Amino acid sequence: MASAVFADLVDRLGRTRVQVGEEAKRLCGLDPASRDGPVAVVQPISVEQVEHVVKVGRLRHVAVAVRAQLPAAQPDELRDLIVLDASGLQRTPAVDIGRRVVTTGVGVTAAQVDRAARQARLSLRSLSALDGNQGIGVLLARGDPGELGLAQGSLLDDVVGATVVTGSGRVLNLGAADALGMLSWLAQGLGHPLGQLVGSEGRLAVLCEVSLRLQPAPAAAWVALPLPPGRDAVLGACSLARALASARLADTCLVSEQADQQRLDVRLTTWRGDSDLAATADQAQALARSFGVTLGPPQLESRRVRLGLDGGLWPQAVAGAQSIDLQMSWPDVATLLDLTNALYAEAGAPPQRLWALGAETLRLRCWLGGTAAAPAEGTPATKPEHHPLIQRAALLMDAGAVPVGVGSLLRAAARDRMPTNAKVLMAALQRAWDPEGVLATRVGLL
Repeated sequence: MASAVFADLVDRLGRTRVQVGEEAKRLCGLDPASRDGPVAVVQPISVEQVEHVVKVGRLRHVAVAVRAQLPAAQPDELRDLIVLDASGLQRTPAVDIGRRVVTTGVGVTAAQVDRAARQARLSLRSLSALDGNQGIGVLLARGDPGELGLAQGSLLDDVVGATVVTGSGRVLNLGAADALGMLSWLAQGLGHPLGQLVGSEGRLAVLCEVSLRLQPAPAAAWVALPLPPGRDAVLGACSLARALASARLADTCLVSEQADQQRLDVRLTTWRGDSDLAATADQAQALARSFGVTLGPPQLESRRVRLGLDGGLWPQAVAGAQSIDLQMSWPDVATLLDLTNALYAEAGAPPQRLWALGAETLRLRCWLGGTAAAPAEGTPATKPEHHPLIQRAALLMDAGAVPVGVGSLLRAAARDRMPTNAKVLMAALQRAWDPEGVLATRVGLL
């Protein structure tokens, strides 16, 4: 069977884009000497090649697992499967200035998409600060709203079209030009199929290309506020950030708690040009003084950033550290702060978190293992699934947290709390798009 699958894939994709045996195990993060591994790892570069991979899986009765980044966080899930690495779908971002839309391959990084838009004086509504080097398809397929610009709304609201390959091997174009100017799916109730695909993490169809609505690029400056340790400082920073976002003085407010240091970073924005940034900064300082604090001096984003040639003053991702992302409403902030504090205490380590604060909702990223740094040499690493934040995930959801980018760590807990109508709709879409379960791997649908 494996040799037949290999021959079918090489016939269309070429030998360099199909890996088997020890190399396939290594790419997935498995021990090359282990007994079992993936049937093959493939990296298609076009919609047609994705279509061929899915059809091979269907013909040979081998499930296809879609991954946008290898090695995988949970490589044991990839045994006896065809692993489709979507990072090769690198269609160059094409910006339609008149319609304010960008169409791009899902393997193109979110930062590259935003930089291409900025060269036309446009930008994405929101962007991931910590995962800007991941493909735009990763952020969309896991329902990631992004941290940068969150106060102005979610990136997910700007999806107006997509090209997908279903589990039956059909190419579908979802969305249309007439979706511009309105939400691409209903925010409540039964959504558009495109909305159900986004967030399904590749288990309904393979997302190949996506079209996103753009907005004018703002003038921006960053200000910072060091915070003293303690619960009250975090809650006070959250209150100030909400006020800044509600007054539309800032589109990004990040509260970071790492290495026993706490700070608030705010990106002040205006769409009236650089000359208005000074007035915006003065208003922000006045608002901060009403909270009894003083923000640091504003640091303007450079001309190269505004031209899309550099990244901004964004936080860097913690290398090699896994995390979980949660979304919540403002009334639940204090409860979830106390609950995550207790779970970190149970793990025996200080909290390592990042709060992204919007006017309506918040995004919380919690690093697992308790510390953002790599474990000391000779110290055994704790498996992420054994961390109290994972073991007690049901408590987080009971307190009002909604997981973002569920993945395998939180999938069981999230599925238990899905409403019946959502489960029925997802099952109906699976029957329509993937009736033979080619993409529904052993971990099942969310």
